[in-house]
Amino acid sequence: MKLRNVVVAMPLILAVAVVCLSGTELVDEASSDSPIVETALLANEFSLIKGPISPDGMQAILGTSDLGVGDNRIGFVLTSSEGLQRAPAVSVSSRFFHDGDSEGEVKQTALAIFRPWPYGTRGLYTTTLDFDIPGRWGLDIVVLSAAGGGPVELSFDVHESPMAPAVGAAAIRSDSKTVADVLSSSELTTGSMYDEDLYQLTIADAVASGLPSVIVMASPAFCTNAICGPQVEVLQKLKDIYGGRANFIHVDIYDNPNEIQGDLDRAIISPTAIEWNLPSTEWSFVIDAAGVVSARFESFATIDELEEALKRVL
Repeated sequence: MKLRNVVVAMPLILAVAVVCLSGTELVDEASSDSPIVETALLANEFSLIKGPISPDGMQAILGTSDLGVGDNRIGFVLTSSEGLQRAPAVSVSSRFFHDGDSEGEVKQTALAIFRPWPYGTRGLYTTTLDFDIPGRWGLDIVVLSAAGGGPVELSFDVHESPMAPAVGAAAIRSDSKTVADVLSSSELTTGSMYDEDLYQLTIADAVASGLPSVIVMASPAFCTNAICGPQVEVLQKLKDIYGGRANFIHVDIYDNPNEIQGDLDRAIISPTAIEWNLPSTEWSFVIDAAGVVSARFESFATIDELEEALKRVL
């Protein structure tokens, strides 16, 4: 496996393929020394890691780049000249690249399941992989279908600890914005769908309530890239099923949605997104009754994934 990738940096309002930089250099998204929230989120851009195009024309795009030592939910999409690949499952083998090693040491093989999104044809392959050491890692992805395909390669950095709160960490008790703080719903979310139930409690209040919580940090109106989806709508559906047994909170990535009006040059990043040190623009967290992060989801998470994580802490 050769160590190759492409990094795509883009404004949030542009499609994935607007800018394409070739080479092996990657943005260090998980370095605590880099002011990633100010430089990436405030600049209205972030990085997507893309692998090389395979001999049969497929390419992987990593949806979960905030990775640390231990078990990690890995998500990625597979594309080709024919569009998004939707085979039910793919085989994923992880490799660790020692210094000067271009082939890598195979560490683990797992099955990644295609999780279709609620609308359209998009979806994300997800699996859980254990990274036992920080450094350079890679994936070999093989499509498990009659047509087959692959291996498709993807490489990335794994850090000692991720930027956003890790599983097992105490949830940050942010004084997030609620309906009591605003005059209009347009001050709470960039999306057209507004559910007042999602803005009743601050994160601090939810964490102290003695109930589990599901927290989504995303900007619905500016979700146009390959790895983000209708996360707030999923949160609402989950709330309709488990309301009263857990807290459900949405925090928009942007603190002034009513002032943006389609122009992200006016955007101010939410203080909560900064406090949680988010390196990208769509996150979901499941917090247990003791206020500890039980599960974390970078990029879009289906209702099945979130429901499974919530059931573990109810």
